[in-house]
Amino acid sequence: MSFATSRYRIVSVVPTFTAGGVGTVCRYAAEGMAKLSDWNVALVSLHDPKGESVDASSGLHLISLGLNGSCSRQFLDWLSISPPDLMITSDVAFIESAFPFVSSGVKHIVQIHDSGRRYRDVAIRNQAWVDGVTCVGHHIEEPLRISLNKSGFHGLLRTVHNGAAFPPLKGRKHFDGPLRLLFVGRVDALKGVFDFVPIMRLLKSRGVPVELHIVGGENDTLRQQFIRADVDHMVLWHGLLPHERCYEKAAESDILMVPSRKESFGMVTVESMSMGCVPIAYDFPSGSVEIIEHGKNGLLIPLGDYQAWVATIEMLHRDRKVLTRLSLGAIKRARDCFSSDVMATNMMLFIQDVMCHSVAHPAQRKQGGAAEEGFFGGAPTKKIYQRLPEGVRIWIRNKVFSNPKVAHWLIDR
Repeated sequence: MSFATSRYRIVSVVPTFTAGGVGTVCRYAAEGMAKLSDWNVALVSLHDPKGESVDASSGLHLISLGLNGSCSRQFLDWLSISPPDLMITSDVAFIESAFPFVSSGVKHIVQIHDSGRRYRDVAIRNQAWVDGVTCVGHHIEEPLRISLNKSGFHGLLRTVHNGAAFPPLKGRKHFDGPLRLLFVGRVDALKGVFDFVPIMRLLKSRGVPVELHIVGGENDTLRQQFIRADVDHMVLWHGLLPHERCYEKAAESDILMVPSRKESFGMVTVESMSMGCVPIAYDFPSGSVEIIEHGKNGLLIPLGDYQAWVATIEMLHRDRKVLTRLSLGAIKRARDCFSSDVMATNMMLFIQDVMCHSVAHPAQRKQGGAAEEGFFGGAPTKKIYQRLPEGVRIWIRNKVFSNPKVAHWLIDR
């Protein structure tokens, strides 16, 4: 597909190049756009030390502004020097007050990377000033569309799934030993890690041979629960690993465990699938459900049903042909549908649509520069929960989010 008809200048703005998963995903998209078109594409970091370079392989411009704290006016000054045709912003609270004052010649797309209400509210608050909004999942887009329609939004809204630049695929060796279960991510109750205790205990009681490999950190409470359940000898802790080693670990594993109570997209899921690791996740509106096609390239489990989870793992242990079929399906699904090139192509198509749509439906803009610095509406005040001692907060978090159904009910309320 050619994007040479209009040579747009695009800037994608992030807090830092390494900000959570946002910086990495936005870089994948920006590199893909630079590589697949003759557009002038720059990835702009607000807070990394000031500097500028060009990625030799893709032609992507990397610009660090070196701004500190609330920096709306400084950002607008920088933007006015050489205005782009279109700006994409992702999780940039420190310049949100600049949105109404961006030059009318610069089209603006807001990216929503999380399903949380405070992230969706960014688009709703700024609906008058922006030309387009993208979400990383349809489960985010659907409720947001209702809110934006009520607010009178005249721009475009679309889901653009995330993608990754996968490493070369290595041949998976046949393995008849214990099923190698893998968890990658923050070892936290919200990610569902405490579900592993009853699951591992049930697997042991049924005589299903498994190893659980945990990548992403430590959790002393979880470790003690494994010991009390007498399954700690079945668990291997790997701590934090470099990104490339996570891909290698996925290639060495059979099943990716995704018991998260909230999954806006699931970069770990597509990255692991790309190496042939079969995902098992809870079945509720989430990124997991949009990635996994049940029975084709992964499996979905009713929320909180540990018995079903164990029965599924036991079935895969007994029938390795099914596991192999799902593994091949996972590779195809990830690499065909969730590559960085696919993500970049979909984003470029959306950009072209926004540029055309905005001619008849331009966003409103104000004149005179940012009225106030800082967060939109001021920095949020601490809730009672946040004022509690850290140890008490951790105890409450573990108790509340350890129950899948209670956790899911509370999220985003």
